[in-house]
Amino acid sequence: MNEDEIRQYIGKMEQRGALTDPSDYYNLGVAYNALGYKEKAIAAYRSAIDINSDYAEAHYNLGCTLFESGSPQEAKTEFELVTRIKPDIALGFFMLGTTYGALGLGAQLIEATQRGLKIDPDSADAYYNLGYAYNKLGNFTKSVEALSQAVALDRQQAKAYFELGKAYRGLGRYRAEYQAYLYALSIRNDHVDAQLYLGAAYLKDKRKDEEAVAYLETQGRKFLQDNPEYLFYFALGALALRLVDQAKTILPILQNIGPQLAEELQLYVKWEAENLAPTSKTFH
Repeated sequence: MNEDEIRQYIGKMEQRGALTDPSDYYNLGVAYNALGYKEKAIAAYRSAIDINSDYAEAHYNLGCTLFESGSPQEAKTEFELVTRIKPDIALGFFMLGTTYGALGLGAQLIEATQRGLKIDPDSADAYYNLGYAYNKLGNFTKSVEALSQAVALDRQQAKAYFELGKAYRGLGRYRAEYQAYLYALSIRNDHVDAQLYLGAAYLKDKRKDEEAVAYLETQGRKFLQDNPEYLFYFALGALALRLVDQAKTILPILQNIGPQLAEELQLYVKWEAENLAPTSKTFH
């Protein structure tokens, strides 16, 4: 249905007043959610559950809407109910794991996701979540295993390659780390955090000292162009990608706000410009 049809459907359902069929409330919740009316969707799903407490689909959609609305603790309760009512549905376990992750419960995320993978072993997102959790727990070997499975199932998962780079870094496999960030950026050239990390990996090779290198992340925040350290690492990432002109455009800005970093960047720009050769834009 298009937006007008959804609005017409909602209008008809609301005119009926109190509903007796839980599926009517469920469908109304889906319609509200499609238009972004989260609170109304939550209320509709809860009305469906009031009529049928074992309505797994309503619990699942309620959990998803609560999670999207910033209430992971409440969402967790709904996904726990889904896994009890329908323990053969992998999505319930996967979303329960995702919610545990949002609550910072890495071990529980792993347990729930592994249970889901026993039902559906072909979920790239589930393997990504496992790898992410293992990285947080410092189990880099397990992280590499999970993330390698994620990219084997979906080679367009830039986020999985990014996390894979972190795992390789944790294992001291620096060449593999570097390559993983390159893969992430070959899929999504606007992945700012991957370019920042690639810049750090590039600098680590130049300085020969990991302790003198910072790994910076925007963590979803807007990239700050007045931060000299961020600009420095972003420019280094451009050099690693052989985008010398991009790095050159950053130099004059950096000279004004971080002259020492600009001086070091100038050395690397000069070196890369002198050694630049035609390269394939495709990563194999």
